[in-house]
Amino acid sequence: MTPPKVSVVIPVYNCRTSIGEALGSVFKQTLAPEQVEVIAVDDGSTDGSGDALDAIAGSRPQLTVVHQPNSGGPGAPRNVGIDRARGEYLFFLDADDYFGPEALERMCATGDEQGTDIVIGNYVGVGRGAARFKKNMARVVVDDPKTNIYGRSLTAHKLFRRDLVERHGLRFPEGMLAGEDKVFTSHALLHSAGVSVIADYDCYYLVDREDGTSIMQNGGSATSGSFTRATRMLMEQVMTHRESGEVRDLMLLRHFHRDVLATFNRRYLESSEKYQRERLDAARDLCEEFLTPSVLMRMPPKYRLVAHCLRSGDEELLSRIIQADLDPEPVPLVADKEHAYLRYPGFREPTATIPDAYFDFTDRLRVQRDITALGWDGDRLRLSGTAAIDRMAPSAQTGTLLLRPKKPGSEHRVAVERHDDGYFTVDVAPASASSGGPLTAGTWDLYMEMTSGGLVKTARLGADRAPEIDAPPPARFVASKDGEGAAVTPFFTREYGNLSFTVTPGTAGLKRLLRFDEVGWDGCELRVRGHVPTAPDSAAHIHLVAGLDRRGGGGSRGGEVEKAAGDERMEFTMVIDVRRLGEGRWDAWLDLLVADETSRIRVQLADTEPSGAVPCAAPGMRRASFYRTGGGNLAVHVVPGRLPTVIRSAKRRFGRST
Repeated sequence: MTPPKVSVVIPVYNCRTSIGEALGSVFKQTLAPEQVEVIAVDDGSTDGSGDALDAIAGSRPQLTVVHQPNSGGPGAPRNVGIDRARGEYLFFLDADDYFGPEALERMCATGDEQGTDIVIGNYVGVGRGAARFKKNMARVVVDDPKTNIYGRSLTAHKLFRRDLVERHGLRFPEGMLAGEDKVFTSHALLHSAGVSVIADYDCYYLVDREDGTSIMQNGGSATSGSFTRATRMLMEQVMTHRESGEVRDLMLLRHFHRDVLATFNRRYLESSEKYQRERLDAARDLCEEFLTPSVLMRMPPKYRLVAHCLRSGDEELLSRIIQADLDPEPVPLVADKEHAYLRYPGFREPTATIPDAYFDFTDRLRVQRDITALGWDGDRLRLSGTAAIDRMAPSAQTGTLLLRPKKPGSEHRVAVERHDDGYFTVDVAPASASSGGPLTAGTWDLYMEMTSGGLVKTARLGADRAPEIDAPPPARFVASKDGEGAAVTPFFTREYGNLSFTVTPGTAGLKRLLRFDEVGWDGCELRVRGHVPTAPDSAAHIHLVAGLDRRGGGGSRGGEVEKAAGDERMEFTMVIDVRRLGEGRWDAWLDLLVADETSRIRVQLADTEPSGAVPCAAPGMRRASFYRTGGGNLAVHVVPGRLPTVIRSAKRRFGRST
């Protein structure tokens, strides 16, 4: 018999009211029934859950029910399920939760396609919070600090390749009411060759029981000794399976944040002395054993200070620090030269002797910025919005716009007109030395640098912007007073939506923006209309010369170019008189002149049918028509007119008659 694709393991303890929905979500999966086996392990239920399972199994051959005495936690029944499983993949479904209909099919298909050991389907919290993913990740490695998949979710509600589990002997710790799933998942992640994330489909629904009887709702995770045991096991696994460095630090940081230091909160202050003593002793031991200086300094100030109090045994200061964080007003911020400190209790108190570095908040300060208006004002790109260092008075700050080249080079600094409320306006004139230019060719990124005293913070501009700014301003040709010019093309970056622009100087930039719109005859004159996006001041520095060259040599015919500058674009018309053109093919061209640079381009046409013929010499002598070449360029074809054709025909007849 072909083994199933996936084995769904369900530990059951007193879940009679919810087990039907959980199993129903398995039976409704779009994955074929024969590809899904369900192993439900009744862990000594006393509410009739075991009988309910047996009743369902009678009509569902894919469901196997195992009964056993209560083991004191979900680890043992899950391990029984692992031992009985035959599927290529394992999934651990809690009896309170349920699947989206396509969950298993999508997760198995992703695991097959990517060859990953673990697949995470997006979570939905029902009456509780849940980790959510914003984008699909085909394949990531656990050690990638950018994705930080290890720190996102350590619940066991994931698809695991069974070969990974068996190859490394992965099992759940038994007899623990909480935290055992994190130990298993952490161990699996540390051994996995790759992880996939499905963000565009809600695969798993995490449900809080309405009667509040689940372990997590009762706070079992915080009170049970098993949770401390689980935390120690997590840290030991990280220390065992990762070398010292950034990756290990980030993993340990995750456990200290969520599993150790975050528990010193309001509940701690309101708990019994016995509970406080248990938490203090357990957390102190973990800090002494696993909290390295590099991990400590990656923490925010509050957790550095909590860890200090745990190690020093200063319980009174610990309580004051927790209370300060609970107060409605945020902890005050103190700027001192180039640093900013959170003034928690103990800051520069002689009796506390805590280093200033523990209070340092500088690297966590953010520039809050928002672009509210963005567009061209003549030859200048104008930005308006708000910018200020968070938690500091806007009136005490100054701002400077930084233009940084993508390739190595010098940044340009542009003065910002700023008001006390944090509102700013700044003009970028890429071709003007007085406003940070002229900028060299390439891509330029925009940053806002905010300064308060000796404190300097910098942030990219563009991602945070008003909803109506859904597209960047159009590209434009800009020129300086001395005639130097460039094409400037603003854009929002693909990954983060930040504002950047490219600069293409001289005639190369003009060529990039120039467009030919229409071609036609006006009597014997060939007229080509086009435009360049530019402002009137810059249009004055653009010079155009038009003409025709005879193909194969033998002549050139010049023309005139009429220009008309508007607020947003310069329109031009090439005018070439084709009278007295000799027979043959003539190619149209346009010379672009910017400052001391000249560049000739061919006249490009969109799909255009050949024109009718017009006379281009004495009546009846020659005719001209224009057409689009195979390369998309404009050409004029001059052929003999009706009179020369008649004369040649007469000569042929006369010659035969003589």
